[in-house]
Amino acid sequence: MKSFSSFKFKIACILPFFLRDCIKKFLKKRRQKKNSSIQAQLEDIRNILTFNMPINQIPQATGKLRLLQQGNTTLLDLFSRRCKEHGLNYWLDFGTLLGAVRHKGFVPWDDDLDVSMMRDDYEKLIKLLPIMFPKEEGFTWRYHAFIQLGFKDTPLNLDITPYHTYYKQPSPEAEKELRTSLQELSKNVFFTQGRMNCTDEELQGKIQKHILKSNAPLPTSENPLIFLSPPAALTKHMVMPYSRIFPLREVIFEGIPFSAPRETRQFLSSFYGDYMSYPPKVGFWHKTVEDMVKHLPFEDAVSSFIDRFSR
Repeated sequence: MKSFSSFKFKIACILPFFLRDCIKKFLKKRRQKKNSSIQAQLEDIRNILTFNMPINQIPQATGKLRLLQQGNTTLLDLFSRRCKEHGLNYWLDFGTLLGAVRHKGFVPWDDDLDVSMMRDDYEKLIKLLPIMFPKEEGFTWRYHAFIQLGFKDTPLNLDITPYHTYYKQPSPEAEKELRTSLQELSKNVFFTQGRMNCTDEELQGKIQKHILKSNAPLPTSENPLIFLSPPAALTKHMVMPYSRIFPLREVIFEGIPFSAPRETRQFLSSFYGDYMSYPPKVGFWHKTVEDMVKHLPFEDAVSSFIDRFSR
């Protein structure tokens, strides 16, 4: 009798844990099935869009995201005008250039801006930031691997990245050598907690030593290779002839002309491949901006910025 009671006691102790594990396994399988079902539905939607709506005909964003895009357009226009006033050259880059070519404006799910400059103009901009975009007017800026320009109490953001001049002209051998050097440098120069793991001054020393190998960059008149600053190349090392960028041309972005690389389509192909096809994932590119769009009431601040600085 005692042994039977002991057996019942063990069952009573073990059974809750056994049932808990069974329930957890059941719920896990159910979630996996639901997730796979959602993924299948999203893939079906993507296929429908791919075969029935060209990507450049997707409607523009609406609501808070569209307001954010309009505010960023005002910021970009202001940046362009003030660069011209101070003799600085820039060009649209990455998703902003992609949007200009493919959508004549913002990629419908994009949330910020990208431009680039040659390092000489970039260094001039760093010195001119307090004059061109005074913090007393509400502008915010910081720089590490690149400059981030914004405006207080808003998620407005313009990323400005520098390109460097190499000491050799374009050739398969020179490009391979440069890419190898960039790959090696990227092992020691990277982002950690949103910051570069060295100062900009230290980075320039590393570029001079490990990339340029103490050689002077070629003059632009000799069409050297140029390259994107290593830590700013988050997904791919950008290496190309100077003549792919210059002389700059104009493209229309949100109804306004801006500077762009001379060989715009070749430039986009080198980074995105088939840039006229749907990407694997459609959605916000920056989690912090997604959170702000969903949860923070920035409409009044962005609207005020547009009213104040738009032409």
